[in-house]
Amino acid sequence: MEYSKVIQQSIDYIEENLKEKISLEDLARRNYLSKYYFHRVFHQLVGETVMEYIRKRRLTEAAEELAESNSKIVDIALKYQFSSQEAFSRAFKRMFKVSPREFRKAQVKVLLYSKRQVYHVPTINSPTVAPMCKAA
Repeated sequence: MEYSKVIQQSIDYIEENLKEKISLEDLARRNYLSKYYFHRVFHQLVGETVMEYIRKRRLTEAAEELAESNSKIVDIALKYQFSSQEAFSRAFKRMFKVSPREFRKAQVKVLLYSKRQVYHVPTINSPTVAPMCKAA
């Protein structure tokens, strides 16, 4: 099995479903892998855990929506699967170092977290070439 393709398909699925509930169990099952093994392969190829990746991508999409819309912060929080506005605000501040309200009010520039692309580097006279990951 070529794991870089499996992980890229999972990333594509995550991106299409950021506003929906996504679990490690569901992702592993979609790829016919155990939770443990899927998590391990994802972490190895992407460089972070599945749920870290999902959280960062949701927060980035939410930040873009905060900047571009007048939707209530609580509505954006719930749309991106945060349990409450408070949980969203804590996660947002932890990632971007400003609260969602400050971000919107000042239109603060932050480094956004883009979708990952997993590439498989073919082995050429070297048995230890590893797959690599880069931001899109």
